Amino acid sequence: MTKPLSWKTLSETTILKDPWIDLRASTCLLPSGMTITPFYVNHLPDFAVVVAVTPAPAPKVILVRQYRHGAGKVLLELPAGCIEPGEDPEVGAARELLEETGYQAGRLEFLFRIAPNATNCTSYAQCYLARDVRLVSEQHLDETESLEVVEMECDDVKRLLREGRFEQAVHVAALYRAMELGAL
Repeated sequence: MTKPLSWKTLSETTILKDPWIDLRASTCLLPSGMTITPFYVNHLPDFAVVVAVTPAPAPKVILVRQYRHGAGKVLLELPAGCIEPGEDPEVGAARELLEETGYQAGRLEFLFRIAPNATNCTSYAQCYLARDVRLVSEQHLDETESLEVVEMECDDVKRLLREGRFEQAVHVAALYRAMELGAL
């Protein structure tokens, strides 16, 4: 017989909820009979991450540079952002790419869905590969966003990956999957 692994939530209280956080404290019963109280979980929406590649013969990856307060510095990243409630993840990925960079995908391919922090956060990253992207408009950033669009040669992206210069774990995974598919 297999030993149970799941925890049972006995109670849950919202500690703080605003546009940036939905922190709840739970009382959890473990399979061993032990109770953990409080166990904190942040209930956040899923978000889209897009590996955007321009057409051949000299494809480039569309990246963004932006300040990340948790890291305390400007990071080089993939275009990404929250999926709106009820929004199809693919639609959200295309929207975020367009808003953040002004680029539109010729076609989008689903890469994977991944939990960036399954220990204490409910959100998933929905990762996509956008092929044949073209600049079609200006950026349409939220009032809290300030970012720079960067076009980078595929070989340079691969070098920076090898050097550990991309710091967002989900972005690293998406870039490696795009490489595996021959997109970079």
